[in-house]
Amino acid sequence: MPIQSSCLICKSDNSVDSWFEKESRGKKYSIVRCSACRSAYTWPRPTPQEIEAIYSSLVEVSGANESGVYWPNAEQDARRIFRNFGPRIQAGGAILDIGAGEGVASAEAARRGFKVGACEPSPHACREFAKKLGFEPDPTFFSEEYAEKNRGLYDGALLSHVLEHILDLEKFVQDMRIVLKPGGSLIIAVPHFGSILTTLMGEKDFFITPPIHLNYFSLPGISALLKRNGFSVEASYTSSKVNVERYKDRLGPGRYVINTAGYLAMRASEAFGRSIVLNVCATRL
Repeated sequence: MPIQSSCLICKSDNSVDSWFEKESRGKKYSIVRCSACRSAYTWPRPTPQEIEAIYSSLVEVSGANESGVYWPNAEQDARRIFRNFGPRIQAGGAILDIGAGEGVASAEAARRGFKVGACEPSPHACREFAKKLGFEPDPTFFSEEYAEKNRGLYDGALLSHVLEHILDLEKFVQDMRIVLKPGGSLIIAVPHFGSILTTLMGEKDFFITPPIHLNYFSLPGISALLKRNGFSVEASYTSSKVNVERYKDRLGPGRYVINTAGYLAMRASEAFGRSIVLNVCATRL
């Protein structure tokens, strides 16, 4: 299929070029990149049926994030998100956690006095969520129907590592607007396609994992997407979320100094907005 002349994310005309192909699950996926906003995405898009089949085939595994074995450290990330963006949401207001996983971010929101609603399609994650918060999230994907059922109920909504998976970005963001009250805050965390990691690794960037990750956002790209659909970006920052202990455990103490240096470099990149995760807070207009 020919590449569209306009960028799927920022809508700039004549800005998209083929970048490279990546093989995954026995199929090759083309990655295209926008010269205007520097975002990228898979093209052509998989069909909804392909996406449903892929997610249905995924095997559930226990998260074990509390042990700190994996990165990102979800607890640290949730604290940082709400420290930076929580004051922008009405105190004691209602927050919808979409793709809530095992409830780490929801638990942090509840700890800070917010009323929490959530949706999460994984049965395993729903059970773990219930252990933390005492109730199960709605066991479903976020959809137009779900948005209409919850129209205007929330002062804030959280999309933590969700938007990179979404097939129809335009429709999804429009549905996000439906669930929020006017002036409500949309909090987003996605892999950052303007990071030092992306610059250094290029095609080998380990966040480029089609068809699980379909979209690779820069700040200009995600800002244009949100503005086009009735949001105004109010604040953003980037975060490394790298757990140095993970590297010590995996590679041994002999590599500890080297990996600590790498860790410190990633943390330093946060000061320049070039770290590996992009966090954005936008207001519903």
